[in-house]
Amino acid sequence: MLRFLLTILVLFATLTASIAADGNKFQKEWDAYLEKDKTSPPPSEAILAIGSSSMRMWDSITNDLAPLPVFNRAFGGSVTKDTVEAVPVLVIPYKPKVILYYCGDNDLGSAKTSPDDPVNGFKNFVTEVRKELPNVRFVYLSIKPSPKRTDSWPNAQKANAMIAELAAKDPFITFVDVGTVLLDDNGVPIPELFKDDKLHMQPAGYERWTKMVKPALEKVWAEANAKKK
Repeated sequence: MLRFLLTILVLFATLTASIAADGNKFQKEWDAYLEKDKTSPPPSEAILAIGSSSMRMWDSITNDLAPLPVFNRAFGGSVTKDTVEAVPVLVIPYKPKVILYYCGDNDLGSAKTSPDDPVNGFKNFVTEVRKELPNVRFVYLSIKPSPKRTDSWPNAQKANAMIAELAAKDPFITFVDVGTVLLDDNGVPIPELFKDDKLHMQPAGYERWTKMVKPALEKVWAEANAKKK
């Protein structure tokens, strides 16, 4: 029994040391992106997509938003504070002109979480990015509804409203509603648009996103590249 307990303690200590060495639970995923950059670097001054798994799992994003120069550096399971921590690693080095952002869904995984949490997280992300890239533009995709998180949807709507209000006052932030297109006429998430986990989307869901995102992103991209008179 004592040997068993000692083994568990050693394994726990090893795991703890590994996490500390990595810096955070996403480090391996970030490192994989950086390793990929060595052989297939993304374009500089392009459109960076970042956020949580709904963005990461948009496998067809490059084709869906072509010819816009979009590349994806989202990482699954993240909350907004994680995207802030990722700024020095996954944002600044690429020097994007536009950032396509989806995160906040996981912040509101519990209906008890305040809608202020994802809002403040996004604000902090913007602040950190602007320290190095003051002219970058942000396209914020609204927190989506899903069959799994219907209890959190009221708070998500409040958070979306606050971000929309923020965007209305900031010419470098564009708010895109990608939630309404996932709802039926009764305001209920359409089951067929979601995977079996009832949280992440099927390709049909991303098709609906594309129709909302591409026109807005084209407009912002044109503005980002417009020559100042």
